Amino acid sequence: MKLNRKFYAKFLLVSIIVCLISIFGTALIDTNFGSVITKDIKIVDSLGHDIGLTIYQPKTATPENPAPCVITLHGSYNGRESQNFISLELAKRGFVAITMDCDGHGDASNWKENPMDAFFLVTANPGSSFEDITTAPTSGMADVVEFVYNNLAIVDKSQIGIQGHSLGGKTADACYAYYKIQEYLGKPNKIAAVFLMGNQQLAVNGSWLPYLNYDPDDVLESGDEIHLPYDVHYGVSAGAFDENNYTTEAGGPWTFPSSNNARVFINELDNYNLAETESVEVGKIYKGTVNGSEQEYIRALYQPKEIHMVNPYSPASTRNSLDFFQNAFTAPNPIAASSMTGQYSMILSVLGMIGFFCAVFSSCCLMLTSNYFSSLLVKSPDDVYMPQAPQTAFTKFLYWGFMAVGAFIPITYMMKLAMWIGGHKGETFAARSLFGTRIWPQGLLLEQSLWSATAGLLTVGIFFLRYYLSNGPKLMPPSQWNMKIDKKNIWKTILLAVCSVGVGYAIVGFGHFFFGLEFRLGNFVIRWPAKEPFLISFRFMILYGLFFFSNAFTQNIGRMVKGRKEWLNTLLMCVANSIGLFCLWIYQYYTFSQVGKVPLNSARVMQTWSLFIVQTVCTIIARRLYLKTGKIYLGALINTIMFAMIACCHTMTLNVTNWWF
Repeated sequence: MKLNRKFYAKFLLVSIIVCLISIFGTALIDTNFGSVITKDIKIVDSLGHDIGLTIYQPKTATPENPAPCVITLHGSYNGRESQNFISLELAKRGFVAITMDCDGHGDASNWKENPMDAFFLVTANPGSSFEDITTAPTSGMADVVEFVYNNLAIVDKSQIGIQGHSLGGKTADACYAYYKIQEYLGKPNKIAAVFLMGNQQLAVNGSWLPYLNYDPDDVLESGDEIHLPYDVHYGVSAGAFDENNYTTEAGGPWTFPSSNNARVFINELDNYNLAETESVEVGKIYKGTVNGSEQEYIRALYQPKEIHMVNPYSPASTRNSLDFFQNAFTAPNPIAASSMTGQYSMILSVLGMIGFFCAVFSSCCLMLTSNYFSSLLVKSPDDVYMPQAPQTAFTKFLYWGFMAVGAFIPITYMMKLAMWIGGHKGETFAARSLFGTRIWPQGLLLEQSLWSATAGLLTVGIFFLRYYLSNGPKLMPPSQWNMKIDKKNIWKTILLAVCSVGVGYAIVGFGHFFFGLEFRLGNFVIRWPAKEPFLISFRFMILYGLFFFSNAFTQNIGRMVKGRKEWLNTLLMCVANSIGLFCLWIYQYYTFSQVGKVPLNSARVMQTWSLFIVQTVCTIIARRLYLKTGKIYLGALINTIMFAMIACCHTMTLNVTNWWF
């Protein structure tokens, strides 16, 4: 088979142009067409570890004209880039905006056994650990505040705010608690405003307290507890359908404004005393003193109609944040909160992601036209093995029935396997993916990749069961499958897969090194790999490979039949790969809409959404390359390398000592 070299050269050129449009367009928007300077830096925290930062500096912020500053922190299994949208919009309004990587995430080198310690250690009863920056569970946020306060002359020290989503919200709470205790100990409180997305003000057993109950000896009710008021501007963006938070005695999260916690939040102000029958007015800026203070503070509760993981990328949540900080601080360049351009940056980023996948595929096809790699091609399309469509009622029943079994059975144990792996740390940690091994030190990916591997092997077993039940050895003996490959072509396949993915990452590297950008859709990110996650990805390729090779085999050797239109073959396999996961999501969120609580672990279900992208892209690439080479190996290997790198370079890495489970 000969491939059209000119076509694939043009295809690759168009793919690169699409990526460049994405990169240059995003860079223009993210700098507000030159009025905002963005720069990536690293600082060293109090424990000697690196923290990656991105600073959005409006040109109006100078040492002679210092500006308010907002430090933002992402949620778990994410990186600082997820806060780009809000940071850009703040910088356009004259704020200095700083995004940071949490411990164990992104470019932060402080890997910990529990990078999410704020989730488990922080309540409204902070103790002695908050007396020292090296022991306070602020995941580096207090260190960033110190850096800003002591080193950035362009920042107004009296107007430093912190914001966090999910894990970042709990960490922002911890950071404020640290500075309130420092203030009690005679040092300055360097935090003037706190804004939470997808998390709650500090609580005890789910109930918000109108003060911090500082406990110096770490023994509650010993008589030395000290009440520290929330004398700070505070805002909360509580998603109406947030499955992680805001379900209270009032009902599901959509009823949160009428809950006791919402009333406590407003009643922290001296000017208000909402009764049990009253609800908090969503979007209203409540103003008043705190504990008889001279200064007036604000409280604001927002309720965007969205689920938890959408918050950082949502125009509604971004508007809420802008509204809060422009009321809390003096915005140097006030602009209506509804006037935003960051969403166009996100659209361009998705365009670049599409260009990336097209560049990987088209570069592979272009290299297949070379003399060296052309030996991987089939001589004729007729040499590609295509199974016959089932003819009898019995074989049709087996075909469709076993396809349904293969689609749904893996989902039935997905959450159970994840909870078993995560549960290795004990009940305290069972709600999060904190178990890893020295081989696979990324807990969430360990869960997902082990499930993917077992699901792939299961589908192969199902294929062979159907194969024998339908008398396959006589109808389509394995000798027809064209599975044999000589040694020389094995190495050519490996080299071609590496080179193809390398072309895509060369484009990503250009965006990273010259513009500090990556391609993303929500928290699915194609990011330039740091050294350690890159090396870790090779270990995960073992597990991911079991899935992608198994999936390519069952699709091309068993499911995509002769005589069916190719677009229909591919669409059917995309649906078969995703329908079980789709039903899991329907079950999760339908139940949630009825009772206000999710039946399955919310963090784990949320983090599976990117599998819809993976299952679709891997199906298309594996099929198109199978039709050209007559073998499953090239497409499966490209998918293994590509998706292992994408996954490992943008998640949480743990510090673990155990080699096995």
